[in-house]
Amino acid sequence: MKIQLSINQRNYQADLSQPKSIAITLLPNGEQPSHFGAPGCTSKVLEGDGFIGDTSRGGSCNVNQLTIIPHCNGTHTESVAHIVNQPVPVYRALENSIFPAILVSIEPQTAKTVSDNYIPNFDENNLVITREQLAAKLDNYHTEQLTGLAIRTLPNSADKETAVYNIDRYPVYLTNDAMQYIVERKVQHLMVDFPSVDKMYDDGKLSNHRIFWNVALDDKNLSSESLLSKTITEMIFVNDEVADGCYLCSLQIPQIETDAVPSRPVLFKLVKNN
Repeated sequence: MKIQLSINQRNYQADLSQPKSIAITLLPNGEQPSHFGAPGCTSKVLEGDGFIGDTSRGGSCNVNQLTIIPHCNGTHTESVAHIVNQPVPVYRALENSIFPAILVSIEPQTAKTVSDNYIPNFDENNLVITREQLAAKLDNYHTEQLTGLAIRTLPNSADKETAVYNIDRYPVYLTNDAMQYIVERKVQHLMVDFPSVDKMYDDGKLSNHRIFWNVALDDKNLSSESLLSKTITEMIFVNDEVADGCYLCSLQIPQIETDAVPSRPVLFKLVKNN
């Protein structure tokens, strides 16, 4: 099924029969990605009062109880409530779940070789994405195409789908200058294939999160200038078959009152009509 749409008076076409999910398939109790030393997602059979939620054990149906830490177990989307006291559930932050988005592929640089800044300081061997790298990829795109931005890091190994990020596998993150560029380009929904836009051990500053949502450093309260209708999606995985370019993104989330939820971003290629 193909649809025609207009984005800021430019006409595009998208084929809805060709979805490209960029979510990691999460396998409870199995091999799966994790971050920050958190336990993996688990599943167990619901049992009680004579009921067994397992048809293989004689139960009438299958009923499983899932235990998950969205921030650390696979693809997830978060709201500004991740860093402030006020509750802003993700589904309220995501005012429009379908939006144009740009996918770019970038090979991170070693922090000691870059001139960008970060609070707190880089560790010199950290891998980071810089403002200059993003600008080189995005300067030719129009603002209306950049409601969403998906970043795929290179090399794009499939082991991202099960990677355990820790001190021995220190994840990539953005420089503060790179995040400031993202804000300047008016990106509303940022999607990355690493577990956090911030440094893993950053003294609790979360400086990139704060830049994105316009929350003052070390402040845990919203201000009148904070940007509530924006989301960050982390730990996506984009197969090599999905080319860089312009897409229509459907960001699928459950309606749960919390600051982060498992999510499934789906891309549909956008083709500009002549």
